[in-house]
Amino acid sequence: MGRILYYCEQGRITGGIKVSYRHVDTLRRNGFDAAIVHKHVERPDWFAAPDVPILSADEVVLSPRDVVVIGEDSRFTLRGVANTPARKVLLCQNHYYVAFGLHGARDFSGFGIEAALSTGDVVTAFLRRRFPGLPVATAHLAIDPALYRPRPKQLRIAAIPRKRPHEMEYIRDLLRAEHPEHAGVRWAILKDAAEGLVARVMGESAVFLSLARLEGIGLTGLEAMASGCAVTGFLGDGGREYASAENGWWADGEDLDSAVRQLAACLTAVRGGTAETRIAAGRATAARYTLEREERELVAFWRNFLT
Repeated sequence: MGRILYYCEQGRITGGIKVSYRHVDTLRRNGFDAAIVHKHVERPDWFAAPDVPILSADEVVLSPRDVVVIGEDSRFTLRGVANTPARKVLLCQNHYYVAFGLHGARDFSGFGIEAALSTGDVVTAFLRRRFPGLPVATAHLAIDPALYRPRPKQLRIAAIPRKRPHEMEYIRDLLRAEHPEHAGVRWAILKDAAEGLVARVMGESAVFLSLARLEGIGLTGLEAMASGCAVTGFLGDGGREYASAENGWWADGEDLDSAVRQLAACLTAVRGGTAETRIAAGRATAARYTLEREERELVAFWRNFLT
C-alpha cells in the first residue's frame, strides 16, 4: 500500500482544511500511510491541527502506489496531477464548488478520478445525480463534543458573517426597527476567528444566527447546536440534511424578512423560557455527528478503495 496524500490549500480559514487534517490523522491511527500536501510546509495555527506529516507540493514525487486526494474546487491541482501515475480520489465537501474544479470539463474522468468521497448526504445526492457513473461514498462530518459544548449562557446572538455580511446587517437593522423589545440584545460577531474562540463564544451564547449560504452541509449550525444554542437563520441548502421545525427557527429559503421574523421568535422563546425543547432537539441532532461514525465510514471507504 502506498501513500494517501491529501492536497490542501493554505491561507484560508475554512472547514475543509480541518476535515482534511482530521481525515489524515484518523487514517494514520488506523494504519494507513497518509499525509497532507501543502504548497509550503506550514501547519495552520487557527485550529488545533493534529501532528501529521506535511509534505511540500513542489517536492512530492508521485508513484503508481500513491493515491492523491483532491478537493472539488482545486482545478489547478486536478490538472497538475492528471498525468501523474498516482491514483486519484475526489474529496467533495461542497457540491456548489464542483463547477470551479471542472472549469468547463464534462466530468472528472479526464483527470483520472476513480471515486468520490463526500462529507454529507446532500453532497452525495448531487454527485450521484451529476456523475452517475462515478462511485461515491459518504464519510459524514463530525462534531468534537470536547470542543463544542454548552457553557454558562448569556443573552447574546453569535454570528459568523463570512458568507452573508450584507444580509447580517439587514437582519440586525430590521430586528431593531420592527422588534424593539430585542434591540438591546448584544451580538458577538466572529470574523476570521480561531476555532477555540468560535467554540467558546458559541458555548456562551444563547442564540446562534446561521448565515450559511451555498453549503455542503452547514457545519456551523451543527456546532452551535452541540454548544447548546438556540439556532435560527439560513440552511444554506446543505443544512437540509439535519434541520427541522423541531430543532431550530429556520428561515424560508433565502427570505431575509423570514430570517428576521424567525430570529425574533427565537429570542422571544429564549427570553420566555420556552426554547428548551428545540435546544435539546438540536443537541440530539448534533450528537449524531460523532467522531466514531466519521472514522468508521472513512476507514471503510479507504479499505474498499485500496482492495
